[in-house]
Amino acid sequence: MSPARSILPDGYDIKPMTWRRSIKEGGPEITLHGTIEDVVAQIQAINPPFLWSEPHTQHQAMIKRVEPPNITCGVAGTNVGGALLPQVRQIRDNLIHAPGTCGVEGGPGVCSRIGCSGHAAAWLCNDNLSCIHPKCSDLAAYIDDIVNKCQESNMGYSHRHGKTVRGQVSDADDYRVIVGYDHC
Repeated sequence: MSPARSILPDGYDIKPMTWRRSIKEGGPEITLHGTIEDVVAQIQAINPPFLWSEPHTQHQAMIKRVEPPNITCGVAGTNVGGALLPQVRQIRDNLIHAPGTCGVEGGPGVCSRIGCSGHAAAWLCNDNLSCIHPKCSDLAAYIDDIVNKCQESNMGYSHRHGKTVRGQVSDADDYRVIVGYDHC
């Protein structure tokens, strides 16, 4: 079993993430597939000078929340390692800069790797019958929640290269974000 499969819920299918948005002001919406890092490479192949704009200083997803999210640390048991914190933060930064939506096919039981850096990955898993398309930047807030809670609960353990984190957060709209070790 690969690390990617072991961090995900049993029985879930893996499908590529679908990113949708215009890459030029007033241009048509386009659809690209892969992690957010793959999407950036594809956009730069289409439009070489492309760069994401700077994110807002206080993220909208963090402002809108009324209820605290449901976070579980240490998902997938003891045989799965955590992801290095700097690599998880890189994924978070990539998502918070990304306009557009990060889509996952309808399920239930479908996951898409939304970001990958070094040996850290973030996954978006859909438990709905229909496709979901949350804003990519909103998913960064869930990664922050996992990082904050799972370290505080002592589920993030020390690795020879620094702190690690492994956990998931469930959204009221029947999807979840999972962060953990993976081969990128």
